[in-house]
Amino acid sequence: MRSEREDLRQETQSAPALPWALAPGWQLFWYAYLAFCWWQVGIGEVARAGTASAAAAAALVPAGKLAGFLSEAAFYCLWWRGGGRRLPYWRFFCVVASASLADVLAIRLAEMAHTASPALAAWLPPLAGLQAWRGGEWGSPGLRVTFGTLGILTAVRIGVTAHAQSRALGIRGAVALVWTAVVWVLGRIALLWITDLARGRSPLPVR
Repeated sequence: MRSEREDLRQETQSAPALPWALAPGWQLFWYAYLAFCWWQVGIGEVARAGTASAAAAAALVPAGKLAGFLSEAAFYCLWWRGGGRRLPYWRFFCVVASASLADVLAIRLAEMAHTASPALAAWLPPLAGLQAWRGGEWGSPGLRVTFGTLGILTAVRIGVTAHAQSRALGIRGAVALVWTAVVWVLGRIALLWITDLARGRSPLPVR
């Protein structure tokens, strides 16, 4: 008969595991590259807004993204921990931060849409979302900020996040995908409310 220690060892070895998205020795350089990419995005946003202190304002973008990645990883870890499952925080954080390159690419493609040929510009909105649409402004400013990035690249980011959870927790990919998509939509709705409140508009009906 096998001992309890052998059973525990076999269970631990067969348990689902999430590998590092990148070798630990390269992660410092990788995170520096991600910060640089988001800093460049900030430079573009500051240039369009015409802010005076461009460098300082652009630095807020990667700082804000870092806080967002940390919070997102913490949310998923705490949620699954409440259900008795363990999602390795820092490994999942590496996945979340790395998947954000899809957002960077979507923003770059949206910027290209303003100068691209009509034939190329027609293919950009499905990839980068309605932010790349050249047909004029659509919806409210809050709606554009919230759902303007919804496209194939956003779907890829959601899929990568869901796959990491499925692999780490041993759950079905469809379950992880649906859950991640629901969380994304709820987060977008919360962002829409925050954006409207910042503009002095209430998202709730006024009696």
